[in-house]
Amino acid sequence: MIKIQLDDSRLKSGLSQLLRNARDTAPMMRGIAEELHNATKDNFANEAWGSDKWPKSKAAAQRKGKTLYRSGELHDSITTQTGATFARIGSNLRYAAVHHLGGRAGRGRKLTLPARPYLPVRGDGKIQKEAEDNILQVVLDSMSRGLK
Repeated sequence: MIKIQLDDSRLKSGLSQLLRNARDTAPMMRGIAEELHNATKDNFANEAWGSDKWPKSKAAAQRKGKTLYRSGELHDSITTQTGATFARIGSNLRYAAVHHLGGRAGRGRKLTLPARPYLPVRGDGKIQKEAEDNILQVVLDSMSRGLK
């Protein structure tokens, strides 16, 4: 008679670690928020949403500066928040949304601004490919943390 004996202790240990990682998602959410913030900084630096260039603003051309970066206030207002089940990014400036989404602006709403999405998620919910890839890597790394 042939007797086969398997040692499943490493498997049980790995599954237990995987379960702990799945229950404690706060580190993963912090990593996701960091990736969202990094993508936003890249968008401001490149004046683009990923590889899609923003329409150049007349004001930026006149002052020979960057679009959406007259004073740096919008760029500097970007903050993240995280919790066990969420990662958020945004700005509390009243004009932030119109720059991101486009729309009517100014006194009397006489000016129409084109959308210049600076956050890695557009108004239609589409996420930048690079940000999506980086977030997926954060999730994989977080879930596999502590596994051998």
